[in-house]
Amino acid sequence: MGYSDILKPVIRLLATDLDGTFWGPDFVPPPEHVAAVDELAHQDVTVLAATSRRPRVTKQRLGDHGLALPAVLIDGAVGIDFRTGERFHEAVFGAEAARDTLAAFQAHGLDPCLYVDDSEIDIAVSTSPSTCAQHLERLGRMAGTRDLAETAMTMAVYAFSVLGLDREVLAPLARELADAYGTTVVLFPEPDYGRFGLIVNPQGVSKWSGIEAYCTLYGIEPDEVAAVGDGLNDLEMLRQAGVRIGVRGGCYEIVEMADFLIEPPERGGWHKLVGILESLR
Repeated sequence: MGYSDILKPVIRLLATDLDGTFWGPDFVPPPEHVAAVDELAHQDVTVLAATSRRPRVTKQRLGDHGLALPAVLIDGAVGIDFRTGERFHEAVFGAEAARDTLAAFQAHGLDPCLYVDDSEIDIAVSTSPSTCAQHLERLGRMAGTRDLAETAMTMAVYAFSVLGLDREVLAPLARELADAYGTTVVLFPEPDYGRFGLIVNPQGVSKWSGIEAYCTLYGIEPDEVAAVGDGLNDLEMLRQAGVRIGVRGGCYEIVEMADFLIEPPERGGWHKLVGILESLR
């Protein structure tokens, strides 16, 4: 039930996507977006970042702009409050599920990236990874070569991904993983590397499941949450939130379900959330 259906309580939490919502391809938010975080705090609204990106890189990019926020990362697999360092949520593949998911990728001729909990690396790759070269280059030292079968069985695995490949290559695997294994699968146009990306999380994991963990910790009801995003991986958090806010130019499903729309980051749209949430009081 969306905002327009019934009168909603005052919003206490704003869950926001980052890429294409809070900042653009350069990962630099407009100054008015950074200022808006403080303005929302004065309204007693906590801003929570909800992103597919990894903990280390998200903390650094937010910190570059003086921001320390609670965050849901890797599309809901991890929740960390960067204000305190507290980890409030974690969802990993069990060893058997990780093994079966890896086997499904490899049966389709793909060696995926494995998002792992490790002190030195964020992502484990094989000697012949299938993700595109640009993705590997951007990962740099945060990707390490490992035996994937051993990694799947012995390490905490948050997600699998392959980015920058043709849709025809990824779609059959995406269908199989969703239907036969029950994993959370997002197949999407890849904004950074072109073509398509596939991200696979454990069953039931989404950005919303991480947000829900934060809400439980702080006694926040779902209808006290506003969510803003632009992509397919934002659908569940908008669907569950009390107020749904989309980004113009985002995916069709987001635009259709949104109670409000804002402009993309290059047009300073995120700052308009201050007025939107204030109008709901």
